[in-house]
This record gives sequence, C-alpha cells and structure tokens, in this order.
Amino acid sequence: MVGVRYRLCASQHGSIALDKARAKRIIDLVISIDPTINELLKEMEFIEDVELSSNLKHSIHEIMGHIMFGVLVPLERIFPDLNPDK
Repeated sequence: MVGVRYRLCASQHGSIALDKARAKRIIDLVISIDPTINELLKEMEFIEDVELSSNLKHSIHEIMGHIMFGVLVPLERIFPDLNPDK
C-alpha cells in the first residue's frame, strides 16, 4: 500500500508517523549491519581470555536481540511483506 502511514506510540512524543518506505529503509539498514556483527563475533574468538571473550560475545548477542525484537519485529508486524525471510 503506497502512501499508507501508521502511527506508533512514542513514550514522550505522542505518536510518530511511519510510512512503508521509511520502515523498509530502517529494515534494510538493520540487515546491512549483519556482516559487521558477524565479523565482530569472529574477532572475539581470537581473544585468549575466555571470560572476556564470552562477556563481549554476550554483549553482541544482546545487541542483536534488541535490534531483532525492538526494531525488526515491530516493523514487520506493521508491514508483514517487508519481512526478508518471507
């Protein structure tokens, strides 16, 4: 639906208009950082301190989770056809 706009609730700013093109741009940007995230995780494998390596990888996985469930999933609920896995 071209030109369709949705209002998302924002905690301090009332509502925010979101059109499909903007949602797609956001999703595309999130997807574009995936190779960088993977490179970060690979580099952490070379850290000799196992505890440090584990803590760093855990932080990266948390970031990935926040991006997935805080950005991608809400946008894909609004615009299901933007889900790259479908």
